[in-house]
Amino acid sequence: VDVDERALALALSDATRDGQPRCVNLSPSSLSDSGFAARLRALLWSAPRVARLIWLEVAEAAAIEHFHLLQELSRQLRPTGVRIGLEHAGERLGQIPRLFEAGLDYVKLDPSIIGGVGTDENRAVFLRGTVTLLHGLSLQVYAEGVADAADAHRLWECGVDGATGPWISDQFGPPPTTVA
Repeated sequence: VDVDERALALALSDATRDGQPRCVNLSPSSLSDSGFAARLRALLWSAPRVARLIWLEVAEAAAIEHFHLLQELSRQLRPTGVRIGLEHAGERLGQIPRLFEAGLDYVKLDPSIIGGVGTDENRAVFLRGTVTLLHGLSLQVYAEGVADAADAHRLWECGVDGATGPWISDQFGPPPTTVA
């Protein structure tokens, strides 16, 4: 738990310094801590202009096992401007009860379900349906771990909002650095 709070504090500090968005992955055990959301809320309120640059995400498994805790975290933190998402989402996405009530902003689809979409029409149909469903819930959809051009092009055709992975990094390279 302390690690997640420290990670958020560092993300806020760095985003304050350079104005760039940061993402912090929260551990499932943090969700179980009854005071965790309140402590994160206090950190975010301490930097209200920067909080909108922070993205917090939990793994799909945590959302399934601790849905009500994720829902409470979202309820407490959304007023700060932070974005809340689900990462590593895949075949168990449908097991999340009342996904539309979770208070999420986005979902990141796991590489295990997006890999090979460029050459597998059945996978593309499944992904197109998943993206349509998530967009219908007003959620942005991102693909994790995009490894090749064929997958990337098909993912765009399926309607994903963004992507991460080795192919994306190779196309766009590392972010620019500034030397003072």
